[in-house]
Amino acid sequence: MMRRGSKGPEVVALQKALSREGFLLRPDGDFGPATEAAVLKVQRQWGLTPDGIAGPRTLEALAAPTRVEGRHPNMTAFLDMIAHAEGTDRIGDQRGYNVIVGGATFDDYSDHPNVSVWLPRYGIHSTAAGRYQILHRFWVHYKAQLALPDFGPDSQDRYAIQQIRERRAYDDIINGRIREAINKCRNIWASLPGAGYGQREVPADDLVAYYRQCGGMVA
Repeated sequence: MMRRGSKGPEVVALQKALSREGFLLRPDGDFGPATEAAVLKVQRQWGLTPDGIAGPRTLEALAAPTRVEGRHPNMTAFLDMIAHAEGTDRIGDQRGYNVIVGGATFDDYSDHPNVSVWLPRYGIHSTAAGRYQILHRFWVHYKAQLALPDFGPDSQDRYAIQQIRERRAYDDIINGRIREAINKCRNIWASLPGAGYGQREVPADDLVAYYRQCGGMVA
């Protein structure tokens, strides 16, 4: 059991596990305020007692498989909504996880495919790939930051959630403030309304309706 003030290799392991959840922690082995705040947040997300103490149940949850589908239903619905907006969920039979921009697919999840595709409609080349149309240059950074082992579905989900965190939209989603979350994330995904990248944008009303269809709750 670890709490604020704990030190040692067990804390390092805890901090690395929290980092894999998207928290920006330095694995220094010192259970300080930042580590405590991260523990509190995951406890609230997973319905555990929010005491800031990394006890058996919290450690078990961190060690469990981390597919987003096992997490908060609002987050699952929001990620489904993004895939729908990006159009990837309508290509192939893997829920968009193996889609390359332009409509092609790939079958090797060992790493980002890094295929540059010319998009004449927009006059650009793009390496966007996966369910959330991740650009290779950004993938390289987040793969290292989050210690992502591959480009598989779980890694893509972690990437998307980290970007949502950085836009300060995570709590909005969990609490059902979906229009606010869409607005905060619009500079990440070009298909969201108001993105301003000159690409097809899906109206907010349509996105919220699809989010609800996927089981998400609106405040």
